[in-house]
Amino acid sequence: MTLRCTFRICLFLLLTALFTLIFFNVKTDAEIIPETIVEQRVQEEEKAEEIVVEPIEEESYPMSEEDMNLISLVTMAEAEGESELGKRLVIDTILNRIDHPNWPNSGREVIYQKSQFTSVWNGRIERCYVRDDILNLVKEELKSRTNTSCLFFRTEKYSSYGTPVLKEGNHYFSSY
Repeated sequence: MTLRCTFRICLFLLLTALFTLIFFNVKTDAEIIPETIVEQRVQEEEKAEEIVVEPIEEESYPMSEEDMNLISLVTMAEAEGESELGKRLVIDTILNRIDHPNWPNSGREVIYQKSQFTSVWNGRIERCYVRDDILNLVKEELKSRTNTSCLFFRTEKYSSYGTPVLKEGNHYFSSY
């Protein structure tokens, strides 16, 4: 068969198909949609219009997000391997200092005060990150503290200053 003959056959088939579509009004697959699917789509659109999305109110906290993140970071650095209670007590120590007249009144100032937190001056804080679970503990402690008296903590033994309050895990917590 020659190229001319092949071309003529292809053209004939194409024209026949086009004529059949136009003359007999045959629908293509894209145009054939069962009625049930159309009805389902209409119902879904109607339901979507009925749904009213109310804006979620963000909770407010008595400190900046930056300070909450910093407290979370120090808590990870100081108490990563400790129990949840141990982490809460570290958080409370920082929050109690912020509220106490002998310390600055912001998280950043309390945490970066000279020689206060080992993880700050030995660089451990730089190798940590803000974990969601610890950040949530910070937020919970801001709402309702586990301990309102702890102002100091250390490992190995109670501090030589202050009054011993309790031992949790590897930390000894003290107060004035």
